Amino acid sequence: MNKDGIVHKIMLGIFLVVGFGVAFMWPQWQKKIDIRHAQQAAQTAKELAAAEQVFFEKNGFYTADFTQLGLELSCPSSVKDNQTVLHCPHYDFMMEEADTIRVSNTKYPKWFTVELESGEITCNHEDGSLAGAAICSKMDL
Repeated sequence: MNKDGIVHKIMLGIFLVVGFGVAFMWPQWQKKIDIRHAQQAAQTAKELAAAEQVFFEKNGFYTADFTQLGLELSCPSSVKDNQTVLHCPHYDFMMEEADTIRVSNTKYPKWFTVELESGEITCNHEDGSLAGAAICSKMDL
């Protein structure tokens, strides 16, 4: 039975085709996941900005301590340089200036900034960052 190894040759062919298929599809799948994470981070940034506006109306200033905003924060926080940093799985959220939230990607040199007064979100990346350019080009801000 299977004296010529035909079954083994067929199985090898199947494994090669599946392996090449996975190798070609994996980067596209990963890119979609990265874009989805960026969209979630942008949405969280919008929620933080809206809560900061409410806090500003009540207190006359913005707070760098996101725990004071009254939001249910699902990410752990820490204090670095007297300000709260939210450490979410793929992004870190912090106040960059007195009126700007910075959302930094933990994997790529890419970030969002949210101007609290205007609510405008911009997507930025380091020069030459292909991943950052690809993600920013897909964002609907």
